[in-house]
Amino acid sequence: MDTKNISKCRLFNSMQETEIEEVLLKANAKEMIFSKGNILALQDEPCNRLIILSKGSVKAEMTDPSGKVVKVEDIHAPNPLAILFIFGDKNRFPVQVTAREDVTAFVISKQSILKALSLNEQFLKNYLDISANYATLITEKLHLMSFRTIRQKLAMHILSLHKNNNSDTIIMDKSQSSLAEYFGVSRPSLARELHNMQEDGLIVVEKKSIQIKNKNALIQLIHFS
Repeated sequence: MDTKNISKCRLFNSMQETEIEEVLLKANAKEMIFSKGNILALQDEPCNRLIILSKGSVKAEMTDPSGKVVKVEDIHAPNPLAILFIFGDKNRFPVQVTAREDVTAFVISKQSILKALSLNEQFLKNYLDISANYATLITEKLHLMSFRTIRQKLAMHILSLHKNNNSDTIIMDKSQSSLAEYFGVSRPSLARELHNMQEDGLIVVEKKSIQIKNKNALIQLIHFS
């Protein structure tokens, strides 16, 4: 069992390699290989297993009621998938997960996860910490989606990065294409709104760097628009 890559996963923070191997062995973890294009999980199927990416990356996509497929995010190893949805009454995968390239992953059944969590306190703490962080991210995404205009979404995102970096000059954490997908808008529409915000004196855009010129106006956008 190759644990070198997976040891960098947040689920195993502050754990020795021998501890990680013990948890995986006692949890009957299966090391599996998925070829590019293979589906690791279907949207709305029972989330009855923990999938931990060891190598490669996957894309998470959601089909809305109209049949439109929306890309949610790309997930790169080493990371767990759908960790929030394993327990609870409606424990189903919220998205379809497809390999973007050849992927290696460890798969652990739901019952074995419970056993592993009870055997190692650090593993339990890491699991709870990641779950709490994901819950926060989902709350932030819901807040973001409540805004109707691209300008409001951009203002919210820019102010969030500003808060984390405590600087009026920020480096965008996503490319324009990725940010457009995150907002659920087209890339040209996003680029046009960035240009308009610069023309209106709110920001100055320089490649992936954005300088905030009128912070109060950005705040007003998300509170009063």
